[in-house]
Amino acid sequence: MSRIRQVLKYGWLHSGQVSVSQSAGVLSHIKVFVDILYCYKHYRMWSNQYLKEDFYNKSPEERKRIGSLYLEQGIKRDEWQKDFVANRRFFAKYGDVKYEVGNYRRGKRMAAYTDRYNIGTGLCVENDVNISRQHYLDGTISIGKNVLLAKHVFIDYSGNVVIKDNVQLTNGVVIESHYHAFHSDYRKSREEILPSEIVIEEGAVIGSRAIILASCHYIGKHARIGAGAVVTKDVPDYAVAVGVPARVVRVVEH
Repeated sequence: MSRIRQVLKYGWLHSGQVSVSQSAGVLSHIKVFVDILYCYKHYRMWSNQYLKEDFYNKSPEERKRIGSLYLEQGIKRDEWQKDFVANRRFFAKYGDVKYEVGNYRRGKRMAAYTDRYNIGTGLCVENDVNISRQHYLDGTISIGKNVLLAKHVFIDYSGNVVIKDNVQLTNGVVIESHYHAFHSDYRKSREEILPSEIVIEEGAVIGSRAIILASCHYIGKHARIGAGAVVTKDVPDYAVAVGVPARVVRVVEH
């Protein structure tokens, strides 16, 4: 219902802008408004997109060509939003602290996370573990066997995230897999969002409240990341990295 109200509100506003630019009257305003509603229904085109494309003045052939592109984008956008809302509801249901009470409830949460994110067997997930993606990016996540996701872990899979077997993400770890240029105008910065990729190899342990930024693409086998570290670069196999920004202090013999 909120989307319908939005379409009506901005459709009427933008149709008025078109009629003014055409030096036309009220009838033209209504005609453009009806056309905007038609284009939303058939092409999933928002009124600001209608305005941007100067759609009112396009030929039937151009309207069909451009409209089909917006329809494809609209279907993809709506599917993403549906998954995003489902993910928010999932987190609200299973991330709550009440699931820490009792083996049955803990088991129910672990089974739910395993199923939703296709996680391997042996998962241990505590409360307030948030796994999500942003900005309509088509990221993916893969989590292996015997993985620990301790309380307050946040994993952004707007990009592509691979967490292999026997990895431990301890209390409050944050993993980011997208970045964008920063501007005072947030709307402008959204136009420059880029996904990234990260692989956390088997046996790695990420210390409490460590932050893995999108500029890091690899954390090696059995690597150790210190508590509170901010990881901006790749960490090799068997390395120990600490600090802000994190740096490798030693490599453990194996």
